[in-house]
Amino acid sequence: MYKRILFILFIVLSVFIFTACVHGQPEVLIPFESRSDDPADNDPRNDDPFFTDPDTGGPGTTGSNTENGKPLVPTVFSFKMGDVLIEMDQDITYVIERAGEPTGIFEAPSCAFDGIDRIFAYPGVQIYTYPDGDNDLIHTIAFFDDTIRTTEGGLRLGSGLQAVFDTYGDDYIFDSGMYTFNRGLTRLEFLVEDDIVIGISYGLHLDL
Repeated sequence: MYKRILFILFIVLSVFIFTACVHGQPEVLIPFESRSDDPADNDPRNDDPFFTDPDTGGPGTTGSNTENGKPLVPTVFSFKMGDVLIEMDQDITYVIERAGEPTGIFEAPSCAFDGIDRIFAYPGVQIYTYPDGDNDLIHTIAFFDDTIRTTEGGLRLGSGLQAVFDTYGDDYIFDSGMYTFNRGLTRLEFLVEDDIVIGISYGLHLDL
């Protein structure tokens, strides 16, 4: 329970970092609880419509994109929602044009930037943006149910910790149950309890 509360605070904090004040904060969804104790249910290959096999290559993967016979590791983290590849610091307009209108939009005056911070809700995921002139640029993507998968390895809420290591290796920062993997100005974070992933978010590092 303590780590689930930490995950809620982490998502809320990600908004505070970019706004310094929040009004009209969206409802914070209850973090995921594993639906099964069967280890087989934690294998993303079983029933994952978004699963990306690392051997197939493509954006965000290390598979057949090789150099001198060795897999290329992307320099940043990106997230694939359906057929739409989402990058950190990308204009949300790109996502809306390709993925359709969000199910909800939450707004708050930004104290860190000139304009409005927004959260765009899609099924199973929320996309956080900060203002840059007339644009809304993405800084955080948070998972809220197990229908959403990471681009690499197809990891979801409910996946096992070992699957995280198998996909992303051991170059991480650990703090209070949170495993943070960094690539350039981007990060991918897994909150883990009892070796089960209960929180996943992509994020952008910005110096404010």
